[in-house]
Amino acid sequence: MNQSEEQYTAEAIADPHVHLREIGWVMSDVVRDCYDGGSDVIGPQPNTNSPRITEQEVSWYINSAKTFVNPLKPMSFIPFVMLTECTTRAELEKCVATGIRDGKIYPYMRTTKSAHGVHCYSNMIPIVRWCGELGIKVHAHFEHPNSVHPNRDAEYLCLPIAEIFLESTKAIIVWEHGSDGRCVRAWKKFANDFPGRFYLTLTAHHLAWDEDSAFGDVRKKCKPPIKTDLDRLQLISLIGENHYWVMAGSDAAPHDVENKHAHKGKCSCGDYTAPFLHLLYAHALSHLFLTPRGIEIYINFTSRNARSLHKLPRSSRNVILVRKPFTIPPFYKVGDWTVEPPGVGEVLEFQIAK
Repeated sequence: MNQSEEQYTAEAIADPHVHLREIGWVMSDVVRDCYDGGSDVIGPQPNTNSPRITEQEVSWYINSAKTFVNPLKPMSFIPFVMLTECTTRAELEKCVATGIRDGKIYPYMRTTKSAHGVHCYSNMIPIVRWCGELGIKVHAHFEHPNSVHPNRDAEYLCLPIAEIFLESTKAIIVWEHGSDGRCVRAWKKFANDFPGRFYLTLTAHHLAWDEDSAFGDVRKKCKPPIKTDLDRLQLISLIGENHYWVMAGSDAAPHDVENKHAHKGKCSCGDYTAPFLHLLYAHALSHLFLTPRGIEIYINFTSRNARSLHKLPRSSRNVILVRKPFTIPPFYKVGDWTVEPPGVGEVLEFQIAK
């Protein structure tokens, strides 16, 4: 390594939002890529082909994922159950009894594999209330399920829904993959009015790119969609304020190239950033590496805030980031899939020291 290259010590990313897909070699390779990309915590999302809506299904899935962990590359898992309009209190009690304390709400047909998603959010109020009583955190893909609302506004229009959940229950609400800068002021108010009960995750791809750079590139197609440069800058500014309730969450989602580049129907939406996640976050937040305080904020955002929320142990390892160009490769082999990541051929500012 060139001695003149700048090096920075960070921690492994605690990533509470990853799509491991179905049990098998795709799952195995995603676990591998998450570790290689700088993570040591994975929150596997429950919107698989057969959604994980029961304690038994979640436990089986997590135990299967653990079998793919290399003993030399430790990885922890945050189990998630899907919350639907049919979820019962009895099922939630079973989840708590086996240590499942995170549930996920999806809007009906607004994202990949959301056929079991919510049609009417008012039906979720008693379920969210049960979660609050039982100590289950409620994570939500906040995009409005009514298709009359365009993609660009679907997230913004969920602010009243989140507010109702906070006002009507005692549950902890986690707004996943925030992308709309118009929401920032409301997010701050939620965190101020309901301390310790509102949290937000931000992806690396929403911080690194804007809709102009994503235009015409199906590999950057995701839900919620990448928005304007002003939205991106507002999210980056929010991170710089060092709030305990703002944290990383990759939403890393592999799709086989044949599904991403669809010839019939619409593309499957999701950005696969797991293999270079730390590099992409560091690239998007490179200004933080100019001062010791900035590096501390970066570590809080990518590691410590999520560990505090989920009561996880300290990072299992340090990650040395080197200011050295990294070119995003044309594809990754994930099981028997060929997965093209967003930003193919683009150059990031950082690498992970080997």
